[in-house]
Order: sequence, then structure tokens, then C-alpha cells
Amino acid sequence: MKLFGRKKETDENLALLRRLDRRGVSIFAQRDPATYQERILGRGGAFSVTEDELIVSCGNQILFRRKLKEIRAGELMNLSGICLNVGEERYVAYYTDGTLGRKK
Repeated sequence: MKLFGRKKETDENLALLRRLDRRGVSIFAQRDPATYQERILGRGGAFSVTEDELIVSCGNQILFRRKLKEIRAGELMNLSGICLNVGEERYVAYYTDGTLGRKK
């Protein structure tokens, strides 16, 4: 167990996930960790963050629903999307140009 940095890392991860609330998703895909190939699961959706869960829905269908504490997240280098890691599962969500219900 690390004495320094673990709490800060967790807080930053949760803050990143909470900022996704109501943000638009153009493409949501599952990434194969061995080959890095992506399989598109849905298009045209949004993120929703509840008190303790992150939900990704596309076309009135929930594609991803996990507890915030289970997810490790990191934005893509060009900031066009986010990688969501849950155990061995890898997902990538690409943002739409705007956000739903919010101005930039």
C-alpha cells in the first residue's frame, strides 16, 4: 500500500468520471487488449453519472453500467474521447463536438 498519492489518484479519477455527466458520445467501442482492435457497440449517445455509477447509453439502450470505484479512466491524448478500464475489459468512448444540455 502506498502512503502518498493513492488518495489523490482516486480523487482525480472520480473527478474525471463525474465531469462526463450529460456529455455526448459519438461512438462507444470495446477494445481488445491483445490486438487493440475496437468493436463498435453503439453510436449517438450520452454519458450519465449517478451518485455511484457511470452509465453510457446509445439509441435508448444502456451499453455500459459500472460503479465509479471500479473504473479507471483516462482521456485520449488528443482529448477526443476517453478510455474506460474495468479489470481486463477496455472501452473507448469518443465525444461528440458538443455536450448535451451544456454550453462549452
